[in-house]
Amino acid sequence: MSVPDQTTTERALRLLELLQARRSWSGGELAGRLGVDGRTLRRDVERLRGLGYHIEARRGPDGGYRLSPGGDLPPLLFTPDEALAVAAALASSAASGAAGGGEVALTALAKVEQVMPPAVHRRVRALRSSVAFGGTPNAAAGAYPAPMNADVLAVLALACRDAERVRLHVMSTAGADSGREAPCHVEPAALVPRQTRWFLVCRDLDRGWRVLRVDRITRASATGVRFEPREVPGGDPVAFVTSQLGAPPREHTATILIHAPIEQVQAYMGGFATDFSPATTATGQAATHWRIADARLEILAGGLLWIRWPFEVVDSPELAALLRDRAAAFTFAADPPGRHDQEALPEHLDKRRH
Repeated sequence: MSVPDQTTTERALRLLELLQARRSWSGGELAGRLGVDGRTLRRDVERLRGLGYHIEARRGPDGGYRLSPGGDLPPLLFTPDEALAVAAALASSAASGAAGGGEVALTALAKVEQVMPPAVHRRVRALRSSVAFGGTPNAAAGAYPAPMNADVLAVLALACRDAERVRLHVMSTAGADSGREAPCHVEPAALVPRQTRWFLVCRDLDRGWRVLRVDRITRASATGVRFEPREVPGGDPVAFVTSQLGAPPREHTATILIHAPIEQVQAYMGGFATDFSPATTATGQAATHWRIADARLEILAGGLLWIRWPFEVVDSPELAALLRDRAAAFTFAADPPGRHDQEALPEHLDKRRH
């Protein structure tokens, strides 16, 4: 089967846009708008039908093409892997409270589900129904999600939803077995997003209840064998993950008052950061508040290097103390080393004392 090229994909998007703009089109009109012949138009229509879009074709003088009722939705042409990636990101956001809060992310996820073809929708809906939400802290700023196999995540989501046993191959990262795959046979209970990773809560048929990192599962195969769901120890999958892995690292938050209007800050830093809001300085000048958060104070301090205007740390004594501690080191680094008197160096920078 050939893979559609970019021109074909763009034309398919344009076809969907036209079908949305008007309930009915003649074949000649559509072909003319797209700049193709009738045969190519029919192939494009079939391609969209293959993706799950319901397009009716009517013959005769008044015939043509139209989207069937319920089909006039935004033209999101996701592959199954892309759809699952979007769903996973929104589910993580819902669990962490990021992007405006869990309710907003869940609403967005529900809307995304509505516009997906049936084959993709099944996998996405299974993921949403199998995720256990809880008081999961926000993912660390600047941290990237652990890479996952989309097929593995889909199999696990469906198995959680349908109470179906799965065979897994899990990559070991400990000791002499590091890098080796170990097989196991489990009964999945729930998927739990926690910061930048996803975890599977399951009952191993040989080892009992376990928590497995999804990014370490290299293969997952459904067995077709159903099981009677059992309650997770303690009754809460999120609490069980915490009991097995310990509490997540404490998250540090801070409000930074940037001495510049928000329009300037957004224009300069918009591609790097968000969470800006208008503010004023003590003298009444236009300023900007920037909310930042991370599990490490050093990451927060590093992000401040992007600020080109004077700024203040409003509500984090810990971050302010770190900046004071590092100030001497930055001052030393800013000047050529030959200009410094070693005796004048701060104690923690004087190598002769160590």
